[in-house]
Amino acid sequence: MSIRAGRVLNIIKRHPGLSYVAVGQIGATVLGAVFWLVVTRLLDPSGYGEVSWLFYTTSLASIVCLMGLGTTIVTYYPKEGDEDLIANAILVVLISSLLVGATMALLLEPLAGLMVIGFSLFSIALSTELAKRRYKRYMWAWIGTKLAALLLAVWMYSWLGLLGVLLGYIIPLLIFGGSSLRYLHKKDPSMEGIRRKMNFALKAFSTDITRTAVNSFDKILIGPIFGMATLGLYQLAYQIFMALSILPGILFSYLLPEKSAGTRTREVEVLGLIVSVIATILCIVLSPTIIPWLFPNFSKSIRLAQVMSLGLVPFTIVMVKMSELYAHERPGAILISYVGAFTIGITSLLILGTYFGSMGLATSTVLLQTVLALMLSLQARRA
Repeated sequence: MSIRAGRVLNIIKRHPGLSYVAVGQIGATVLGAVFWLVVTRLLDPSGYGEVSWLFYTTSLASIVCLMGLGTTIVTYYPKEGDEDLIANAILVVLISSLLVGATMALLLEPLAGLMVIGFSLFSIALSTELAKRRYKRYMWAWIGTKLAALLLAVWMYSWLGLLGVLLGYIIPLLIFGGSSLRYLHKKDPSMEGIRRKMNFALKAFSTDITRTAVNSFDKILIGPIFGMATLGLYQLAYQIFMALSILPGILFSYLLPEKSAGTRTREVEVLGLIVSVIATILCIVLSPTIIPWLFPNFSKSIRLAQVMSLGLVPFTIVMVKMSELYAHERPGAILISYVGAFTIGITSLLILGTYFGSMGLATSTVLLQTVLALMLSLQARRA
């Protein structure tokens, strides 16, 4: 055991940026989980489902605002060091987020518009830190923003109720995301850097929107079709799955700039798969004890969480293969895989959900991730 622990430490020492990305995303996930714990304690499954629907709808809209530019700068800046590319990407995201945010505010409510702007600016700011391989700043950005959101939400709830919780979440996103606007003075008026990368950016955008649709459309569809209470139970199980999925997210965030720079990362990938297997086993064993203790009104989510955890290993493979394909500048291959998996995922969700209820919905999540992992692996072999 000590030999294995020593090997893990050696891997981390050879990849120091990995530890910063890991701490940042783990810290953000823990703080985010506490935030949702507070919300869950305050609401019943139906109300929790309605809040979740708002979050997923606005996060999907923010992907439209990003237009694939986050992935573009993380892929190309480590190779080229083009400051104009980053500045122009931020400008485009700012303009698009203001337009889309205004539309969402009119169609839904004003807070939806602020959420779209906050999510968009926060995402491009994080991509900028990754592109520059400033992993320590990336870590503090994640942790600081999530911690501020948690503290503000709890404080503002005492005098604004649920509105205060939502505002407390949005304000830190706007503050940190807005900090990226300092790069705008470096922009190239001709937008030459963006124009030269537009083919890649459009493919990355198509992939990002499909990828987000894969991760969001189930929640967006479940509420209206199967009821907000069912969505609330499903969403808690999915939140647990996403908490377990922090490692795959870390792998993608770290592997993409490293692979783009030509670094060998095989040992990091193997380590990630091993930890994913361990996390799956722990979820299956501990869910019957932890969920009733933390969420007494959501005991029906236990089996859903156990089933969804089986999708963790294929999800890890998805993140590894995505970083590999992006590094080889093949976003089209990722897009094809996501479109195929999305079609299968939505079809299975509607069929399995209709015949098997919430357990069918959870099973469709595992099926989607498994199909996606297989398709991306096949694409990666052709790279």
